[in-house]
Amino acid sequence: MELDKTTKAILTLLEQTKGEDIELINVSELTPFSEYYLLVTASNIRQMNAIKETVLKKLKELEANLHHVEGREESGWVLIDAHHLIVNIFTKEERERISLEEIFKRRN
Repeated sequence: MELDKTTKAILTLLEQTKGEDIELINVSELTPFSEYYLLVTASNIRQMNAIKETVLKKLKELEANLHHVEGREESGWVLIDAHHLIVNIFTKEERERISLEEIFKRRN
């Protein structure tokens, strides 16, 4: 899988922020709206906010086209929509409950 500059940079950034269970899912054949879903688990609300802010800062540095941000840290799930890349930041509980990985596996 050949990744674009923005996706590579955000993936590397998430590894540096010590996000857990980082998973990149190619959804280009499932939806016309994005190419990748990037999932990461934060160990707590503070880390979740730090990851969100770090990703937003990096997207701005890269002059990436940010569409919007949804969710709040308190909900356990924050979504950053950068058009071709959707970054999902979860608490462990919300990631297990929502189980996006399983949804995409069933669609393939």
